Amino acid sequence: DFLPFVCDGCSGVFCLQHRSRDAHGCSEVNIRNNSVKPDQHRSYLCSYKDCNEKELLPVLCPYCEKHFCLRHRHQSDHECEKLDTPKPRMAATQQLVKHIIGKYNSKKNEEAKPKKRKGAKNSETAAKVALMKLKMHACGDKSLPQVSHVYFQ
Repeated sequence: DFLPFVCDGCSGVFCLQHRSRDAHGCSEVNIRNNSVKPDQHRSYLCSYKDCNEKELLPVLCPYCEKHFCLRHRHQSDHECEKLDTPKPRMAATQQLVKHIIGKYNSKKNEEAKPKKRKGAKNSETAAKVALMKLKMHACGDKSLPQVSHVYFQ
C-alpha cells in the first residue's frame, strides 16, 4: 500500500487491510459508542444562580472556568469570584483624575457667578469709547491743533 490510513479513534496509521477499527482492535471504539449521538444535542446550562438558560455551544469564563449563558458571560455579569480588582496604581490615577475634575468644576462655578460688568455697560466708559470712535473716524483739517477741534455726531 502506498497510502497510509489514519484511524479517527486512536489516530494510528494502518495499511489497507487493517484500516477499519475492527481490524486493528481500536481502543477508542467503546469510548466513541458511549459519546453523544448525532441526533442528540448537548446543551450547556448557565451556572449563574437562578438562571435556567441553556446554550448549544459552551460559553466558558476563562477565570472561573464555569459555563454561562450569553447574558452572564462577562465577569461582572456573573459576579465572578476571580473578578479583577483595580491595582493601587490605578486607584491613585483615578484619585488624581477626580482631583483635576474637581478643580475644573470649581473654576467653572466661579465663572458662572455674576461679575461686576466692565467695558461698555458702565456709562462713563461707554461715553469715553464713543468719543474715541468719533475722533478716530473724524474728517477735517489735520493742521489745526487737537485742542481746537470740535466734533459733531
